[in-house]
Amino acid sequence: MASLTVGYVAGIIAAAIFVARIWAPNALTFILSGLLGDRSSASTWTVASRAFQQSYWPDILRSDSVLSHGVRKDVLILTKLMTIASALIAIAGVVTPLGLYETLLPSDSIQAPFKYLADTSAFGYGTPPRSVYPFNRMCGDGNPLHGFIKPCPFSDTISTVSTFPNGTISYNYPWGVNLSIPQTIVDTFSSGTDDQTTVSNYFDIQWRRYTTTQDDILNNGTAYLIGTFKNLVSLILNDGLQPVEGLIVDTKKGGIGLRNHTVPPGFQHGVTWKEDLLFIEPETACVNTNLTLDFMILPSKNNSASGGITNVTLIDRGGFVNLNHTYPEPDLSNPQKNPDLWGRAYKAAWLNNAYTALWYNVTDQSNATAGTKAFSYLNSELNKAFPIPTGFDGSISGLDSLVISTEYGGYLSNSFSGITNVSDPAAVVNPFDITSNNFSDINILCVGAGNGDYANITNIIMSCGMMRGVPQRQSPGSRLVFENGSSWSQPIYSCASAVKATIKTVSLSYNDTKDSFASLTVLEAQDKVYADESSMPLWGVENTGNAYYMQDMNLIWGLVSSAYETNPNVSTVRQPSLYLPGWIGGWSSLGMSSTSYENLPASDFSIGALASAYDVGTSNVGQSDYSGQTNMAMWSKWQNLTASADTAGLIPNLIYTDIAAAAVVGTKGVLGPGNAAKTNLVVLPVNPIVSKIRYHYLFAIPALLAALLLVLITLLALVTACMRGAGIGRMRVHLNSLSPGRIYTTFLYPSADGIKMSTKDWGKQLGTKTVDLSAGSPMFADAKPLEENKIESSHHKGVESNILSGEREVLIS
Repeated sequence: MASLTVGYVAGIIAAAIFVARIWAPNALTFILSGLLGDRSSASTWTVASRAFQQSYWPDILRSDSVLSHGVRKDVLILTKLMTIASALIAIAGVVTPLGLYETLLPSDSIQAPFKYLADTSAFGYGTPPRSVYPFNRMCGDGNPLHGFIKPCPFSDTISTVSTFPNGTISYNYPWGVNLSIPQTIVDTFSSGTDDQTTVSNYFDIQWRRYTTTQDDILNNGTAYLIGTFKNLVSLILNDGLQPVEGLIVDTKKGGIGLRNHTVPPGFQHGVTWKEDLLFIEPETACVNTNLTLDFMILPSKNNSASGGITNVTLIDRGGFVNLNHTYPEPDLSNPQKNPDLWGRAYKAAWLNNAYTALWYNVTDQSNATAGTKAFSYLNSELNKAFPIPTGFDGSISGLDSLVISTEYGGYLSNSFSGITNVSDPAAVVNPFDITSNNFSDINILCVGAGNGDYANITNIIMSCGMMRGVPQRQSPGSRLVFENGSSWSQPIYSCASAVKATIKTVSLSYNDTKDSFASLTVLEAQDKVYADESSMPLWGVENTGNAYYMQDMNLIWGLVSSAYETNPNVSTVRQPSLYLPGWIGGWSSLGMSSTSYENLPASDFSIGALASAYDVGTSNVGQSDYSGQTNMAMWSKWQNLTASADTAGLIPNLIYTDIAAAAVVGTKGVLGPGNAAKTNLVVLPVNPIVSKIRYHYLFAIPALLAALLLVLITLLALVTACMRGAGIGRMRVHLNSLSPGRIYTTFLYPSADGIKMSTKDWGKQLGTKTVDLSAGSPMFADAKPLEENKIESSHHKGVESNILSGEREVLIS
């Protein structure tokens, strides 16, 4: 049922008034008819006639005034037009108000003070107060599991390096290791947000959870802060923009926005405003290998040790027969401008299919000794099935859920030495000795850099891997049920991901009627629009002069001021986004660690989160199960997304986002870093929500038509006024001539010249005469008519028959 609006109420009132306006006059006219009788003065008949003719009784009773026979066409048209105009105006009077409605809309912008708003959800409960410990970093493969430390850029740590004949290197620190970040680095990578802005920078990002540790040679044995990770509440199924403590989490496209939440209180209907915020976003491209793993559910799970799955085969959906014979080369010339994620993923897919084809002896490779070229033969066709190694994990947990891994060719991992083809025992299997080493090379070829490459702005955080999607049902039936005997197909994709920092313009609203965190809403987040290249942000990354390898350190990055654009220690790009530098390998390849070894969250968290996004389907301790194995809603969502390579790339993005949201917080808000100020540090206009009256213009159609008709009538009236013989005087003559009292007295007293007599004179002389209509024709009831009157009366009766015909013209002059 539609709720009553201001317009509907106004329309109902107008309709009620319209009905009352019709009912009251017509009811009173009915009463008047009862009181009037047959004998009244001429003036009374005139006044009563006006009431009768203004009512709807002539139309109801079809009396003389509604006749059309014998009426002049122009007069008939105009009288009909009067009825149409009256009806249209009456309809407009009822319908027009229906378009009115009251709504809440933003008003003109004003300045308002902001206050901190604490999150009362699980993210608020799980986020401890901010620590006073400073940032710190460890360089030179400082991971305690791996070994040595070397001084970080601009550090005052002194080390002695000893090189031994066997090639080993020893580092000694006579005065220990200083883990603190040099002030020059802090100043450099904070400079881009010195002005009044809500945009966070590198050092505004902190670990959500932390602890302290200490070591004898680090920071003189004093405690220093490191990050820790624990799951909070998964947001991955929310599909929207959601504020949590310290962040805005985008679970629609993937990404987190850094914001320590503050709101302007004190507005009755709420308030809206916009802020520019720093977002960290993953980007992923997936390519369909056009290979699938197909299987069938056994009629009875108890009949098989494989967990109810049988007939597991690799199907060529075009991955072999349509394999391009040209070796692909992605564009790696300028990853900051174009990371070419699709090209990387395609190269990995191509290599995976090529090695798999060689393993199955579908085709051959180049052999200079034998003088053969690659792809000289093809032992496959579309939808051809290939057997899977006997030792393959055929259990439900291996095939009925999402699996993402940095390892390619995993479906062959149990028997790289080859298997016997049951359908063709004589077939040669794996004649080219394809091993796991061939497939392991695919990842680094996709990523484009390894631990031995230099740490610089061009070597960005990259992760590549194979995704086995949630299987798609092939036989009729529900896509959510593994019914006995049903057939399924699991798609295989190759994916590549990077992470970028960017600035978005975010629209927020807050209604403090409940004064709760739930009243803060993120309306939308759009990429910030720039007028030209010069207005784009300047991003900076540490330039160490190739003094460090990627395994040695994670570079510091951030927004920098123009003063650093030519600084030799800073590599800069002026563009909307920065692809974050870094490397996933060694310890970080295990995913988001429960404990970090340094306090450098802006460099470290993306590496751990992206590594975790490419480690799905294993028992990764301390992290949520993102395979869908234990969550049917997630399983269903993944099934929909993995139905196509175009949407499959959203999955690593969302997993990254979910982990990153639990890992870090933004500490900057309208009240500055840590929201420490008592008043706004940023001039930020807000738009209070106020109640406004709006109108649905469809309801204005009757009023517009009525207005158009009124304009036409007005124009006709003006034209008529300009005509000779028309005017107010002529109107008065017609009004008097059509008055029943005048008509009666004129015919009964023709010598009195009643038609031309003024209203005042006629009222005094003839208006008081009583006219009796009881006999069927007007007669005087108060005096005997004069002889001449009888003659005139007789004449009047003589013409009565002509008048009754309705076709005779009556001259009034």
